Amino acid sequence: MDSLDEDKIWWRILSPGEQQRIGFARILINRPSVAFLDESTSSVDEGLEFALYTLIREQLPECTLFQRGSPQHLNRLHSHH
Repeated sequence: MDSLDEDKIWWRILSPGEQQRIGFARILINRPSVAFLDESTSSVDEGLEFALYTLIREQLPECTLFQRGSPQHLNRLHSHH
């Protein structure tokens, strides 16, 4: 944790799944009204993928999500396809 303030090439240090988790954390922290997601959960398992989208829906119900590459099992979390 001490190295978070250091300048590093984080995309080389963090795994793709870790980078995707950080992307969702940024959405939750910044609370945008619109978020564009492109293959945003391609490196996490199906359970975590569902949990991340559910968390966004619960915490930011007014946020409009534009999702590209959404797997079929996430369709129930989207109002339009």
